[in-house]
Amino acid sequence: MVCCSKDSETQTETETESKEIQTAPITLDKEIQFNYLVPTQDNLEGLSESQIAGKKLFLVQGDKPQLMNWEEYGLRISVPEDSLSASETVEVSVLALVGGHFKFPDNTRLVSAVYAISTSPLLKSLRIEMQHCIDLSDPSLSKYLKFVVAPVHTASLPYQFSLIEGGEFPAYQRYGWIERSKFCQLAIVGKEEEENGGGRNEERNGEEDEDSGDEGGKGKGQTTGGEGQGAGGQEGGAGGGVGAEHQQPKEDKQVEDRQKDFKKQPQVAVLTESAELSFQSTTVVPTHSTGICEATIYYGQAFYERADKMRFAAAKDLNALVQFLKKEYHKLEISGQAFSFQFDPRFGCLELVFGPQDEPITGWTVSPEIEPCQIKEREMNKFGSEINNTIPPSCLVSIYADSSRPDTVHVLKYAIPLKGLLEPMKIKVNRSLKELLAHSVGTKDGPNPQNDIKKHINDLKRFLSTSEAKFRDIANGCKEVQIIDSSQYDELFDGMNNQSLSKRVELFIGNISLLIELCPDYISTFLSILREQDHVVLSTLADRIAASLDR
Repeated sequence: MVCCSKDSETQTETETESKEIQTAPITLDKEIQFNYLVPTQDNLEGLSESQIAGKKLFLVQGDKPQLMNWEEYGLRISVPEDSLSASETVEVSVLALVGGHFKFPDNTRLVSAVYAISTSPLLKSLRIEMQHCIDLSDPSLSKYLKFVVAPVHTASLPYQFSLIEGGEFPAYQRYGWIERSKFCQLAIVGKEEEENGGGRNEERNGEEDEDSGDEGGKGKGQTTGGEGQGAGGQEGGAGGGVGAEHQQPKEDKQVEDRQKDFKKQPQVAVLTESAELSFQSTTVVPTHSTGICEATIYYGQAFYERADKMRFAAAKDLNALVQFLKKEYHKLEISGQAFSFQFDPRFGCLELVFGPQDEPITGWTVSPEIEPCQIKEREMNKFGSEINNTIPPSCLVSIYADSSRPDTVHVLKYAIPLKGLLEPMKIKVNRSLKELLAHSVGTKDGPNPQNDIKKHINDLKRFLSTSEAKFRDIANGCKEVQIIDSSQYDELFDGMNNQSLSKRVELFIGNISLLIELCPDYISTFLSILREQDHVVLSTLADRIAASLDR
C-alpha cells in the first residue's frame, strides 16, 4: 500500500539523521532536552507538528572561540573565548523550521526561517547570525528589521512571537546578528507600514520640518512606536521657554488650517491633541509602506517532472526554504535554472507568459496546466511561515511534440517570460524530440495510478495532519458520495477519538489508496472534493494528482 512505502522511506531517513546527530555521549537530562528540540518521526507532535527543514547538533569544546557554520540553512553561531572551561564540552542543538503554528506581531512579515536553538548554560552570550531575504542596498531599511522570539513550550497554540531589543542588520548584507544567552525560537521580521511623516518620508518632508523651527525638532523627539505627537507638543511647549512662546501664534494658525483642511479631506494624520479630541471618531491615520515588502527577495527554480512536464516553483530567497524545496522535488530533474528576483510593486504575482517565439517550434506545443499561469506573492510569503502552507507554490507546464509530422524540429528552445518582476526574467525550456519519444515508449502501457500519485497522496496526508477542520470537511464530502461509508467515517471521528490526528489521517489515506487501486473511476470525484475546499494546497495537490493520471 502507499502508506507502507512512505513509512519505510521516512524510517530510513530518520535512522540516517539519528546517526548524524548522535555523535557524542549524551546524559539523560541533555537527551530529554535534545529529543524535544530534534524529534524523531514518531514524536513530531512535541513541536506541535512544525515543518522541519533541517536539524543539526554542534559540540562546543574548551575555552577557545569557535564558529558553528550552518549556512546551508542560513545560520551561523559564534562562541566567544572563555565561554567554557578548557575541559568542558556542551551541545548546541538547532532546528530550522519552515512553517508552524506561528503568530507574529501585527504589521510585520516573516523574512527569515524560524530557528529553535537549545544549549547548556554558557558563561557568555552566543552571537547568532541569521539570514534574511531583504535587499538592504538602501541602508535606511535596516531600522525596520527586528528579531522576535517565542517559547519552545506553550500551553496553547499558536506560538506567539514578540519583538526584542538589540541586534544589527548591516547594509548590503543578507545576515543580521544578535547576542543571546537565553534560547528558544528565534526569527527576523520586517515592519510593513508606518504612519505618514516618519521613516522614509522624513527626507521628503525635510524642508517642511526645517521651516517649522522647533516644532520639527520636537516631532522627532516625541514620537515613539508610531504614537500621536499631540501630548509631546504640549510637553515641549512647557519646557520651551521664550522660544516656545514666540512659536505659539504660528502653531495656533497651523491647527486652524489643519481643521479647515479636515472638512475637505476626511482622512488626515492626527497632528495635535486638540485635533485628536475633536475628530477622534472620524479620523483615520494614513500610512505608507516602509519599503520592506518591495525589497523582499524571492527564489525561483525550474524542474522537469518528466520529459514532457516542467514545474516552476518559487519561495522567499532563504537557504532553509531552498533546501526544503529541493528535498520536496529531490526525485525530479533540476533544469539548472535557478534565480533570485523581486516583484514590481505594481503587481501582486508573477505570471508565466506563453506566446510567439524567436526560435522555430514547428510540431511542438508548450502550454500551462492552469490559466492564468500565476504564482501570487502572498502564497510565497505564506510558505515557510504557516502550518497550512507546507508545499512550495508552483506552476506546471506541459510539453508536447507531434512525432508524426516530418517537419517537427528535433530540438525545442522555448522562452517563457515572467511578468510582474522588477527585472525581466525568462525560463528557457530545452527539450529534444528523442527525449520525448523515449518517454513515450517507456509509458506506452499506460499509467499506474498507485505508483504515479504515491508522492502526492503522502503530501496530502502530511497536510491533513495539520488541520482537523479540513480533514473533517474532506472526510464528510467523501462520505456523502460514498467513497467511504458511515461506519468508516464514525471510526475516524468517534471510534478513534483518543488517537492523534496523524493516526486518524493515516487510516483515512489508507482507504483512499485502496480506492485508487480498486476503483480508479472514483478518483475524479475525490479530486473534486479537494478542489471544493477552496485552499491553495488542496487545489495544487488535486492538480498534481490529475496531471499524474494523464501520463
